[in-house]
Amino acid sequence: MNYQDFIHSPILSPEVAKLVQKCALNNAPVLIQGEQGTGKELIAKMIHQGGDWKSSLFYRLDCRILGENRLFTHLGPLVEKINFGMTPATFFLDEVGHLSPMDQLRLLELVEDRLFQNGLEKKAIKNIRFLSSSSENLEEKVTWGTFSRDLYFRLKTLSIPLLPLRDRPRDIGAIAQFILEESANQLMIRRIGISNDVLKLLENYWWPGNLKELEQVMIRGATLSEGEKIMAKDLMIDIGTDRSPFSSFIEKTEMRQAESPNNELPRNPSNGFNIPDSSLFFIELVHRIKNPLVSIKTFTQLLRDKFNDAEFKDYFYKIVTEDIEKIDGVLNGLLNYIKINHPIEKKDTVHSTIEDVLKKYEAQIESKKIILFRKYEKDLPETILHEEQLRYIFTSLIQYVIPSIPIRGSIGLLTKSLEDPKGDGEGQGFSSKGERYIEIMIVFTGNKKPAEPLDTILGIPSFEEKELTDLEIRLLREMIERNRGRMRIEFNEKKLRTLVSMKFPAERRKVITYQYTGS
Repeated sequence: MNYQDFIHSPILSPEVAKLVQKCALNNAPVLIQGEQGTGKELIAKMIHQGGDWKSSLFYRLDCRILGENRLFTHLGPLVEKINFGMTPATFFLDEVGHLSPMDQLRLLELVEDRLFQNGLEKKAIKNIRFLSSSSENLEEKVTWGTFSRDLYFRLKTLSIPLLPLRDRPRDIGAIAQFILEESANQLMIRRIGISNDVLKLLENYWWPGNLKELEQVMIRGATLSEGEKIMAKDLMIDIGTDRSPFSSFIEKTEMRQAESPNNELPRNPSNGFNIPDSSLFFIELVHRIKNPLVSIKTFTQLLRDKFNDAEFKDYFYKIVTEDIEKIDGVLNGLLNYIKINHPIEKKDTVHSTIEDVLKKYEAQIESKKIILFRKYEKDLPETILHEEQLRYIFTSLIQYVIPSIPIRGSIGLLTKSLEDPKGDGEGQGFSSKGERYIEIMIVFTGNKKPAEPLDTILGIPSFEEKELTDLEIRLLREMIERNRGRMRIEFNEKKLRTLVSMKFPAERRKVITYQYTGS
């Protein structure tokens, strides 16, 4: 295949095409960065074929499957094959961010000093070029210490960034038509066009697989179409059990269009383009939260060696807090979208979740002969908290209180709904005027002091604290307050009794409720 035919194709933006041509004029290392499926290997082959070494060998090494410290095990035979550079060669290191630290160190020596470790001796090598690619943020990996800074800057002597397909909606029609033309030439598929309806669908899909996914969709549509243009129905045909995400997208989009009075796709206010069904937001969600999670994971791995470093500690708290806020913001945006567009179905969630958690700790409760008291309000409204959040809160509280309850002690669980007529709630930002909320109270026998002075709810003055609250309770309080709720703990020293009260705003959306039938 002549990859130079792609230089002036719509596959490449004009900016990328210029970079590719400039990179082909020399043998400096090039780093190609972009999401999976954006055409990084295609760019590498175009650079290779556009240079003086186009007739020499091109080797691709997938760093994801090499194994720990195995790069040079695979590289060695290839270097010997070219007689240590007597024959020019280009090495394409695909997903270079997956290399182990030892391989990074040895690769740096090869790129920087042109020295190749051959058994016990090092040999000078020449006439080799390194092209690299990564779908990860290598600069961030350098910051966290998981990728060599020196190697990063060596490989990035020249750099080509590739945009994901979803950020190129105006180019998608031309790219799709180009793919059809190339397929007609190479795969003996008849020449065919694209209908306007299909073009709209292509422009409004998220394309998680980028160019590779678009190519698959176009070739499939051209093969299965019976007309002169690809229609939406041609892209929905399933073969056996094969069902693509794009087929599901078309099906859901057509359902939404049938419900829309003007037969249009809903608009995405963030970028001005039409937006698909809400389920496709999960694809975008993966892209949006990946980097913050990588940051948190990397910092955690460094804790053991670095946490005594005061400067690192401050930086850790700053970065991790920022990343958690990013994740929280993305999730809140997704939840808000779902809340606006979908009614909610719940099954007496608060009571069923409490009972599920109690059942999990049934053995511990029975072993200590703890007496359970329940007083549940009938038809208790739903809360805005997700079921999994409630489950985490109740599970953590039960784990927190059971060890402090003596033999033959007791736990009381009470629920009720309330309305705040004034709108000042129990604290700033808790509720607005007339908002309903639910209260969940857990009263148990035992001494479990709170960690910091808390408001009282039984009229007993708070006492001077000397202990620190368990980290778990601090996290619970933060989670509850983030959902406009309140958590209060009070300890009665005379009766050796602790009370935990939690209040959450009631769900205001339309709720389809199924009563809990558990025991």
